[in-house]
Amino acid sequence: MKTLFFQNIIAPYKTLLFNALARKDGGSFLVVYLAETAGNREWKIDKEEIEFPYEVISEGREEDAGRWKSVSKAWNLLERHTPEVVVVGGYNYAAFWVAHAWAKIRKRKSLIIVESHYLDRTRRSIRERMKRAFVSRFDAALVDGTRHRDYAVSLGMPPERVFIKFGTGPIDVGMYDREVARIRPGKAAHCRSLGIPPKNFLYVGRFSVEKNLMALLRAFGRLRKDGFREWGLIMVGDGPQRRDIERFVREGGLEGVFLPGFKQRREVPLYYALSDVFILPSLSEPWGLVVVEAMASGLPVLVSDRCGCFPDAVREGVNGFSFDPNRDRSLSEKMKDIAMGRHDLAGMGARSREMAAAFTPEKAAEVYARAVEFALKGDPCMSH
Repeated sequence: MKTLFFQNIIAPYKTLLFNALARKDGGSFLVVYLAETAGNREWKIDKEEIEFPYEVISEGREEDAGRWKSVSKAWNLLERHTPEVVVVGGYNYAAFWVAHAWAKIRKRKSLIIVESHYLDRTRRSIRERMKRAFVSRFDAALVDGTRHRDYAVSLGMPPERVFIKFGTGPIDVGMYDREVARIRPGKAAHCRSLGIPPKNFLYVGRFSVEKNLMALLRAFGRLRKDGFREWGLIMVGDGPQRRDIERFVREGGLEGVFLPGFKQRREVPLYYALSDVFILPSLSEPWGLVVVEAMASGLPVLVSDRCGCFPDAVREGVNGFSFDPNRDRSLSEKMKDIAMGRHDLAGMGARSREMAAAFTPEKAAEVYARAVEFALKGDPCMSH
């Protein structure tokens, strides 16, 4: 076996990636998941969609899996399969550290996936030194984007060994494009049937503090007070802040907010089709996969400048805008400019759709394959 990938849980977007990689190289790899899912993940796991060899160390949630069980099973799997290359999905799990140790002891190549950037959380010097000692010992790194590359370099990875894969995972660009094109002609009728305004801002994601959703609601409230009542706000998702959000909307008498709850991947295109602009207001966001989904759906995007995807997915004034999530007025001003018709939303949405072509499973698989080949050959000419 050529390559063994370690991942924490089964994630739909990573399934798309590994399926594409299997089609590319015939499946000469194995994906090992530490667990099936996590307690804060509500997506449906459809194992019938998996087209590549895989094993799961612990059935059920990762919170219920024993750490030492994962460590011992990871070592045994490596001894059984003896891969040429080991790829670990980060530095947050003991099993990943053990997998790297195995590679060093057995003199095999190792890669690390870095899906964090410097701005996505508070950095503590002791922990950063530990990460640097770990990351710098790998043969190469796969990173989400520009900010993640810079962070990996700060952790001791030489720039020529860093491969940008553009995203936590790819998306099915064609699926979003097709579904939105199918639904959008009936947008007005759908909006009437759901009782929502004809124009809408959209958020898709977890309802939690770091997503900065109260700031989004305050900004939308100002827009309504300024008389732009033809605009609504659709918030798709669920999470620990849901009751706080419902209370804020109810007690503030904030009209035009629609909360349809959590939706599975194939249900979400409906809401992209009913919307005109996508907003991701996060205070902390390692990447922001939903931004790429919105782009594939032909929407302009308003993205917090703290989001990992911002430098790679947003071109100011071309397909969207950035804003400072720590300043409510920064978002309010952008929303008001849009509501006043100061921007060509159709043109910006078209540019988003074109740019989304960079985030396909096939392109991500190509980067993964190049990184593995680089680790095996050590050829700096193949770096990216």
